[in-house]
Amino acid sequence: MCRTILTAIAATAACSLALAAGSASGAGGGVMPAGWTHAEINYSAGGVSHTLILDRGRVTAVSATSLTLREQDATVVQIGLSSSTQVTVDGRPGQSSDIRRFAFALTQRIDGGPATQVRVQIPPRLR
Repeated sequence: MCRTILTAIAATAACSLALAAGSASGAGGGVMPAGWTHAEINYSAGGVSHTLILDRGRVTAVSATSLTLREQDATVVQIGLSSSTQVTVDGRPGQSSDIRRFAFALTQRIDGGPATQVRVQIPPRLR
């Protein structure tokens, strides 16, 4: 069981690092291949199943508690934000108030909860 927990932690950490190092642009990169807008990765930790959810798209609305993305396939998804959500804007630490409409974002959630990480890239024309 200890090995299972360590494997799950390692997998989650690898996805988190890839998200942090990856690109939030619509062109691809990071933890999701180019052209992918949504992915769900199922894993088990300590005998409990979890789902890591990744979404990528253009920001259509943002508040202190939620972020709405329009994905490349026109799917609209609302993602909760919390005080513990880690926000990165153009490679620098940020907060939800730094996220702008029309920016590109890549989000990570676990089990449908609020985003644990949001990586944002603001196009030059919006700066």
